[in-house]
Amino acid sequence: MSLGVYLFRHIRTRQILVTTEKSVLARPRLLKSQIKPNQRPPRIRPDHWTPLVVALGFKDKKAQANAFMLASMAGHPLVVPTAQEKKAYVLMPNKNKRLAEMDMVERQVAQLARTLMYMDAVRPDTVVPVSNSSGSSIEGAVSKSTDSSSDAESAAIKLLWEDKSWISKIEDAGLHWPKWVAHGDLDLKRGNIIMNPEVRQTSQPQ
Repeated sequence: MSLGVYLFRHIRTRQILVTTEKSVLARPRLLKSQIKPNQRPPRIRPDHWTPLVVALGFKDKKAQANAFMLASMAGHPLVVPTAQEKKAYVLMPNKNKRLAEMDMVERQVAQLARTLMYMDAVRPDTVVPVSNSSGSSIEGAVSKSTDSSSDAESAAIKLLWEDKSWISKIEDAGLHWPKWVAHGDLDLKRGNIIMNPEVRQTSQPQ
């Protein structure tokens, strides 16, 4: 079964929780490890969190754990803020600053992209299986940043998105997706229940 890393978005604050579980309720301690004390919700309410992106297909639990560790680190904006943007931030009312700091979506999507780029550059053989289900090599099976169903079926890592506009935003910012990554849509029921068959069949970490 496929091993995954999940990014959940808070529907009000746009804070992000990264987990290896299909539900944010499975690991409530993530609030303490990933969100600043003065910005944490008092508790996790499942109806306040919706999947942003799911990365599926890691070779083994070690690769999954490495991806989780890197993707859950505090991210940085896609583009370094200009001097004018920094000045505008300094002049913001404190309430607006707090809201801007809580919005983690861009930073953590960028961190996910940088995580996959890093894993690709350092040891791609520890990230993806050597071959796909038909036995052919991954190099011949996948293409970079593709949305086609045939390539998505054979790609080593599949990113399922709530909003696929992030795919091009990453590339426009000068980053890239490894050649063994394919993209697809998240199928959500009632806003936060993942219905994609490949997700519902994933195994859970011990």
